[in-house]
Amino acid sequence: MAQDKCAMKVNTDSLILGSWVRPNGTKSVLDIGTGTGILALMMAQKTDESTTIQAVEVEDSAAQQAKSNVEASKWSKRISVHHTALEVYKPKTSFDIIVSNPPYFEHSNNPTNAFASQSDARQSARQTALLTPTALFQFAANNVSEGGSLYCVYPYRRMAEIERAALTFDLTATKRLVVKHDSKSDPYLCVYRFQAQRANDGDSENVAKSENAYPSLIIRDLDGEYTPEFKALCRPFYLKF
Repeated sequence: MAQDKCAMKVNTDSLILGSWVRPNGTKSVLDIGTGTGILALMMAQKTDESTTIQAVEVEDSAAQQAKSNVEASKWSKRISVHHTALEVYKPKTSFDIIVSNPPYFEHSNNPTNAFASQSDARQSARQTALLTPTALFQFAANNVSEGGSLYCVYPYRRMAEIERAALTFDLTATKRLVVKHDSKSDPYLCVYRFQAQRANDGDSENVAKSENAYPSLIIRDLDGEYTPEFKALCRPFYLKF
């Protein structure tokens, strides 16, 4: 997986997200903010030969990198990479699954050296200015097929905010996975499956319960080794497992 031209490299969050998605006969997938193309390629590996996958990327060098990675894979005929912003992307059909590892750093109101030193591409990839939760949920609500799902990740501390934003577009969190770096650390990430349904439907979960109310994943044990649970989830995509 080449990533030298991408501001944001392949990371654990994308690996967890892609591994957690359950295609269940999916015929059409959209990866929003594909970066290296990692999620699009993971979705190709998890679905059958009749499934088509679209991948959207706003940053030019990342889009070119994603195209190169797709062309070098055995799934190149099933994946199309589009160099475009989400707000101007007009898909011809709806999608059974939309997947995204979106930007998750807000713009800093008081710029620090860390923000100042980031390249424009890296800031675009890491900050929410170009893909806000509202923009993602609005697009998903308009373009997910009946019974389809939006899979995405956001910081755990933003759980209530993110789920309220989704509900604005009648998207309900039907599944969540709370992720910790280790057993002694606080949760840092929440992986979501959103679907278009009422908040009180039987398969949905209430907004922002305590961390113990949801399934959890611990990445490493206290010796710094990957946990059996993390290995089991990600093994199909992680050669070292």
